[in-house]
Amino acid sequence: MLFALFRSMAFECASEFVGTFVMVFLGTASIATATFTDANSYTMAVGTVAAGWGFAAMLATFLASPGSGAHLNPAVTLAIAMSPYTKNAFPKRKLPVYILSQFLGATLAGFAVYLMFGSGIKRYENRLHLIRGTPQSSLSASAFGCSYPHPQLVNEQGNNVTSWTKSDVSAAGAFVLEAMGTLILVLTHLVVRHPIQPAGDVAFTSSAARVQESNKSAIVSRLPSTLLAPFYIGVALAALTLVMTPFTQACLNPARDLGPRIVAAIAGWGSVALPGERREACWVYLFGPLLGAFAGSMLHDVLIYPALQTRDQAAAAWMRHQQMEGEAILEQLEKSQSVLSATTGGCFGSLTTQGLNHSDYRESSTLHNFRMSSSIHLHPFPA
Repeated sequence: MLFALFRSMAFECASEFVGTFVMVFLGTASIATATFTDANSYTMAVGTVAAGWGFAAMLATFLASPGSGAHLNPAVTLAIAMSPYTKNAFPKRKLPVYILSQFLGATLAGFAVYLMFGSGIKRYENRLHLIRGTPQSSLSASAFGCSYPHPQLVNEQGNNVTSWTKSDVSAAGAFVLEAMGTLILVLTHLVVRHPIQPAGDVAFTSSAARVQESNKSAIVSRLPSTLLAPFYIGVALAALTLVMTPFTQACLNPARDLGPRIVAAIAGWGSVALPGERREACWVYLFGPLLGAFAGSMLHDVLIYPALQTRDQAAAAWMRHQQMEGEAILEQLEKSQSVLSATTGGCFGSLTTQGLNHSDYRESSTLHNFRMSSSIHLHPFPA
């Protein structure tokens, strides 16, 4: 029993590790591509980065969903663990190992990106006369850790990139933006994890207790309830990245920021990478998303989840009503068949003997899906 639990936990952690690695590697590589291949085209860089993170999130969510539900973000994991509707499927004891797996995957992804773009980073630094570890080297470090505002927008070297200054985005403003963006991302995650209304006997039963119990079991599912979940999550992340990149580089994920920061600090950027050129940056990108996750979880539980439940309950009530109408029709058919059989001296067989079993309809998971118990299908006369 313990071995089975350990194996299940190891598989979930491996899924989070691999999924986070894929997402952070592709997303960070898109930043590196935009930064180190065309330093003078910021407009194109924003689109490249947004598309890169969007597609990275889609692919990573698709890969990790079967194993762990594809959290891939400590903020998302925190939101799911806090929600009372998912606590049974995702107990809080899993929180540390999930977050550790995400940070390890993000750190390895940052290391892989550095190895991949090492020579390109050096050419970029030589072209702009950047000395790694100095404040100006935040331009080359921007691929590994977030800054506010975007370093390419700050015109400190007279390279005519833009006319922004560091004071245009304060620490408090960056914190609020990160919290707000993470709130939107967390809401997307929680909504796509809303369970589909149970079908079959549970949906059609007249027992409210059975429906309630089934809903309770379905609610705690940690897996996304729609095959389009990767698409929705990817679109949400791409849209947020497109809007927030000039201001905070759209972190929205503590693992995605801290893991590559550690790699950059070891690779020579030092304190420019960790804690950052602005000392409070590391804390902004750590606690801003966590606060947004908390707010998003509360908003979902108070406002969005009840509306989704009302919709599902209405659908279940409609299906039960359709079943009752179908059963009434079957009863009328049976009565008519009995009258005809008595009148004609047994020329008409009963519905049961002719192949239609009344209980078959009751057990069917689809309306009007009649199962025949023999090869004779509602034939009015004996063969």
